[in-house]
Amino acid sequence: MRKIVLFLITAGVLMAGEMAQDDRTGLIWQDNRFVESERVTYSQAEKICKELRLGGFSDWRIPTIRELLSIVDYKKYDPAILDGFSIGESSYYWSSTQYMGDPDKVWGIDFKDGAADANGKAYDRRVRCVRTMTAPKK
Repeated sequence: MRKIVLFLITAGVLMAGEMAQDDRTGLIWQDNRFVESERVTYSQAEKICKELRLGGFSDWRIPTIRELLSIVDYKKYDPAILDGFSIGESSYYWSSTQYMGDPDKVWGIDFKDGAADANGKAYDRRVRCVRTMTAPKK
């Protein structure tokens, strides 16, 4: 069995191979090559997170806009993401937060500069799945 060593990053994010754990928010973020490898529609993103099995966990989901905003570092540019993430593609990422004016749109974040914007669910964007910290399911 492979052991994963955790170490503390100054931003409060713990790294564990393909995941980043944020003790400030109680969230664990997907942080592997898939995060920057594919652009998908919103429905594909939902399926990807629902089917993700990573670190012994199966309760992954698309993050809310507030959760995504919690990993933006506005002092940085291209990418505007907190230290502690090994994968930081300067691209637009889906959130699960519905845009109130249009049921076919959801909010997302452009990690080039941290700007939030609503986009149609048919667009191709990136997804970084997230989960709330709990013990792994057996």
